[in-house]
Amino acid sequence: MTSRSVSRLVIVAAVSLGLYILLALRYPLGPSLTNPRASWASMVEATGVSAAWHIAIYLGLTLLHLVILKLLSSSEQEQTVLPRLQVIVILVTWLACSVVLMMVAPAGESHDIFDYIFRGRMMTEYQSNPLADVPAEFDSSTPYIRYVAWRKNVDTYGPVWEGSSAVVAVGMRQVARWLDWWDENQPVCPRSPGSCRLLMMYIAGYRLLAISLTGFSGWLIASMVRHNQVSLALAAWLLNPLTLIATAVGAHNDALMLMTLLLSLWLLQRRHPLLAVIGLILAAHIKLTALIWMPACAIWIAREWGWKRTLQIGLMSVAAGLVLSWLLYAPFGGWQTLPRMLQERSAFLANSLWRVLKYLLIHQWGWPARSAHQLSTGIPSLLFVAGALLMPLRIYNFRREHWINALVCEKEEADSKLWRAVTATSMLFLVGSFWFQPWYILWALAPAALLPGSQFSRSILPWLTFGALFSNVAMDFLLATVMSTSPVLVQYILVVVMIWGPILLAIAAFVLKRRRVVAMLLHKQYLAEHVAQQNNFAKNGQAVD
Repeated sequence: MTSRSVSRLVIVAAVSLGLYILLALRYPLGPSLTNPRASWASMVEATGVSAAWHIAIYLGLTLLHLVILKLLSSSEQEQTVLPRLQVIVILVTWLACSVVLMMVAPAGESHDIFDYIFRGRMMTEYQSNPLADVPAEFDSSTPYIRYVAWRKNVDTYGPVWEGSSAVVAVGMRQVARWLDWWDENQPVCPRSPGSCRLLMMYIAGYRLLAISLTGFSGWLIASMVRHNQVSLALAAWLLNPLTLIATAVGAHNDALMLMTLLLSLWLLQRRHPLLAVIGLILAAHIKLTALIWMPACAIWIAREWGWKRTLQIGLMSVAAGLVLSWLLYAPFGGWQTLPRMLQERSAFLANSLWRVLKYLLIHQWGWPARSAHQLSTGIPSLLFVAGALLMPLRIYNFRREHWINALVCEKEEADSKLWRAVTATSMLFLVGSFWFQPWYILWALAPAALLPGSQFSRSILPWLTFGALFSNVAMDFLLATVMSTSPVLVQYILVVVMIWGPILLAIAAFVLKRRRVVAMLLHKQYLAEHVAQQNNFAKNGQAVD
């Protein structure tokens, strides 16, 4: 990348930072705490103009991110490359945007951070178990309970996350005592400025954790890709608008799970399969859904080391995993806490076609609610399991002749196939999930960043992140205004269209462009052959004369 290209990169990064500053000015953190159920629409005037401004900011951020990826990808083959300068610009931009977004209200993005805070305090202040006890068991005057979204459900996360959350809670309590801000006797927020200030400290603590984990994930990504692709891979991960908003605003614990996933991939690349599988088992103790990547990794291990070695690794990892799991769950009541969590989580459908199907089965076709629910959750689960097993086999070319030659396969090609399989598994999960949330797209963004040269990572996947952000804002404003009394079926369908519409349009545009390029190449080839044929006729005619 030339100095001129670096200047362009800096300008685009600065404009992106400006748009994030606009978000912080429109939705400041402090005032949002006065309304425990605040949303994007409730913090500004709920009009079409306000919604349009917010969507325009997200669209601008998406387009600027695509421009950054384009600038970096165009420099990949240049001789005058300044990789260190590129990385510095990317890291400074990411840190600056993250700091700005820490000033943004979390309410519009998600209320999950308030659940993290309350359950973290359940462990540290009330010696309660979030995997067995629920917030509804506490008095209504308990600090910050009014901000909690999941009041009647046990926590849906594993002991690794609960331990991390407790560490953050203890750390924020200690900082508050150092600053002489700790006073549990004052009225609870939003009735007391001091209590709200303490709540802002907790929010900052969880956000800093998510930002730090995201940065470490960036280091893992940079250490796994080719040297000339480091800046492109970092930009694809760190500067994606959804990554920034989901971590610096929402502080979602997916950041911890994805860091563990990337660590497992890092270990696989360095030929430590047993440690990699144990890493995935640890990820499942953050979120159980981390097990979706186990088939892709297990089949890759079989392809690289053979079935006998894979069986040995499997037996050792199962033994180690069971011991580790027992030790992790023991302080939280043991494995008997799992059935209730799984039952409560599987009871909900959101933002998916399967939610539409369930509604139609019950309200249009007269199915019993229980049967409709079982069908709407069972079918996507079975389809995903089948796809998660078959798709890696296809990507790895797991036929006999390819299997025999696996050991002589280029290491870089083998790694690339593993990254593709993990990314494809994530996309399959997103497409078929009956419980879809925008930040789940991070599960595809992280492994896709390991393939920064692919059109999917550079040009297509960013539009799925825009669709998720767009739907979140649009539905928030629509439900507060013109769609407040609309049929729920229309709402269910519209949110799915908003999420997936942009990426489907991007795929269609890519296919049409590719067809045009192929048609042009074929036309040029035809013209060249025609000219060559005419020249041959002319030469043959001269020879006859």
